[in-house]
Amino acid sequence: MLEHLNFFNKVINELLTVDVKIDEKDKVLILLSSLSESYDHIVTTMLYGKEILIFKEVTSTLLSNEIRKKSNQEEQT
Repeated sequence: MLEHLNFFNKVINELLTVDVKIDEKDKVLILLSSLSESYDHIVTTMLYGKEILIFKEVTSTLLSNEIRKKSNQEEQT
């Protein structure tokens, strides 16, 4: 997930350097739609859980989810 977010931010920054502006809502939607199917449950929860999605909150939720998944995997081994 961290690699995906880093790449996503790199692309967004490159777009900004050529004066392509993406508003917060679109940035969130592009990020969520770029995730694999394994994230469908969390994407659905985020999309229907709030009226306004903030990019920092979404990335924080995604990273927290990754930490939780890794912790659960370690407990099972």
